[in-house]
Amino acid sequence: MDSADGRVLLIIVIAMVLFVVGRRFQRALDTWRGWGKAVKDAAAAAGRVPDAKSAAWAALWSMVLVGGVTVVLIALAVNGIRA
Repeated sequence: MDSADGRVLLIIVIAMVLFVVGRRFQRALDTWRGWGKAVKDAAAAAGRVPDAKSAAWAALWSMVLVGGVTVVLIALAVNGIRA
């Protein structure tokens, strides 16, 4: 192998190493950005949790109230039919 061929091979190896290092660096930056966005989204979601929780409890109590009224109306209807 000629010394010129060795230099070309060395340049190719260096270029490949720089490419791999650059891709890893870009992946690290993308991961870091994704983590920052995930933290912001989690903070925003945590802020919405109390609202969602109170809405869920309101829906539950509404269903209990509707169920209770339904039972009372069915009981009145059954008593009216029996009488």
